[in-house]
Amino acid sequence: MKQDQQQTPRRRDIVRAGLAGAFAVAAPFTISPAALAQPAFPSKPMKIIVPFAPGTGSDVIARTFGQKIGEDTGQVVVVENREGGGGIVGTMAAMQAAPDGHTLLMVANPFTIVAATSLKPPYDPLKDFVPVAKVAIVPIVLTIANALNIGTIQELIAYAKANPGKLNYASSGQGTPSQLEMEIFKQAMGLDIVEIPYKSTAQAMTDVIGGQVSMYPSAMPLCLPHVRAGKVKALGVFDSQRSAQLPDVPHLAEALGQPNYVATPLWYGFVTRAGLPKDVGVRLHELAVKAMSSKEVIDRLTPLGAHPISPSNEQFIKEMQAEIDKASKLSKTLGFAK
Repeated sequence: MKQDQQQTPRRRDIVRAGLAGAFAVAAPFTISPAALAQPAFPSKPMKIIVPFAPGTGSDVIARTFGQKIGEDTGQVVVVENREGGGGIVGTMAAMQAAPDGHTLLMVANPFTIVAATSLKPPYDPLKDFVPVAKVAIVPIVLTIANALNIGTIQELIAYAKANPGKLNYASSGQGTPSQLEMEIFKQAMGLDIVEIPYKSTAQAMTDVIGGQVSMYPSAMPLCLPHVRAGKVKALGVFDSQRSAQLPDVPHLAEALGQPNYVATPLWYGFVTRAGLPKDVGVRLHELAVKAMSSKEVIDRLTPLGAHPISPSNEQFIKEMQAEIDKASKLSKTLGFAK
């Protein structure tokens, strides 16, 4: 999943929902308690700001989500790409929206990582925004060049220890999930593997296939066809469980034989500006959970290696705080701490 860091003119696409049932006749003089309790939301068209380019994982999930929300509410949902600055451009645009829940921000790991590793972060992810829902997880897969003839994580560790500094890995750059997860793995195992930052995830995968770089912790949608075609090997999944798309590949804790090893996959969710009325927040979360549990959304995202999730927002906050702490701690070791 590419994450274009260059700002481009914003792109707007409209996901229009059908209005079937809009003119249904209500029973006269009767209003149920449930109807009285339900907030009049959404009361106007909604907008989802995606802080990355069209075609990225965030974009695909946001459009799939937006289409379903539109169908369920009868409102128009606009998906607007505002890429640039590692997600900062779109995030700052979302901060200017009214705190009424009609503008959502699509967020992923960089939402917390940027705040944890920047010298002067322009936003606080837990104070300037409130969660709507964490909706999907996409595993990171440690892929390795076939030319190395390494078939397991344990073989990789043994080779790296016997040949310090000889192996290298492609990353998507400073503060990205691929870098952070790989550096944590290196530290935990005591390995000397050289980082090679790439601007293009596609080029990074091409170079692993060609053997120009040893390995790449890649988002599953990018590497999956190459793994299935036998062009690269998948050693482990950065997640707490195996993926249905690669059922024979162990997750990292399993491959290492360390049950307490915590690997963080790519995650995706929605937040909105702080100050949201509580009843609107509850309604938004309900809409999000309903959308992400629908057959249409599951069928669209599963082939990409994504699996929809629906933790409580309290759990979502805890997980974001844990990732902030994790990234902040590692950034000091890597030399780009606050």
